Amino acid sequence: MTVDRERSVVFGSVAEEYDAARPDYPDQLVTDVLAYAPPGPVLEVGAGTGKATVSFAARGIDLTCVEPDPRMAARLSAKAPGVRVEIGIFEDFVPDRPFALLYAAQAWHWVDPDRRWDLAHAVLAPSGAVAVFWNQYVVTDPALRDELAAVDRRYDVTSSSLHRSREVRAEQAEHQLAGDPRYTDLEERHYERTDHYDAGRYLDLVRSISAYQMLDPGARETLLGEISALIGDGLDMTLTTDLALGRRAR
Repeated sequence: MTVDRERSVVFGSVAEEYDAARPDYPDQLVTDVLAYAPPGPVLEVGAGTGKATVSFAARGIDLTCVEPDPRMAARLSAKAPGVRVEIGIFEDFVPDRPFALLYAAQAWHWVDPDRRWDLAHAVLAPSGAVAVFWNQYVVTDPALRDELAAVDRRYDVTSSSLHRSREVRAEQAEHQLAGDPRYTDLEERHYERTDHYDAGRYLDLVRSISAYQMLDPGARETLLGEISALIGDGLDMTLTTDLALGRRAR
């Protein structure tokens, strides 16, 4: 399996919508991750516009961010001016010191799957921690969710559809590091909440998803029109943040 590099950097063209529509991460998650990790410098992989960065930086940590898209990085730097930002992909990042914590928010799947855990191990200090987390979005009303999923299918948006069911989104049950002896103290945690999205914010959320951004612009606008007709003034979302933790064993 390889990373689709073209798809991985489409977000910069909608950086403003991404920043406005994507949800933040729970404060409790930030507390839990920093409590799990030993003290020391922190590395964020795929920081984007800083949806997680701002919350971590507010805790007074020494934080370095790696972000491949200069447009996203510019917004990140404006929001978190005290953070060191390296523009490039994690696969090319050359650390100048070992890190006590590496975390990735909604970005780890864009790192080469054949190398990512080797790269994480290489940048971590002994007993350093890795935290990978991501938001799962589920339209709360199942009937509306089915109608929106039908729209996606008409436009061949399937694998990364925003309107998959809770059951489909829960398929990845096994810890990502299960069976890797280089990591120990494996934990998984889940944080659930609900949020109301007005129509404008929800359409921006759709625009911020790579599967929709890769559509032909005309098809994308037609799809957005169909979604807009279905959601009216807005909808409720059930948001679950899944967190996987591990510690370098040696």
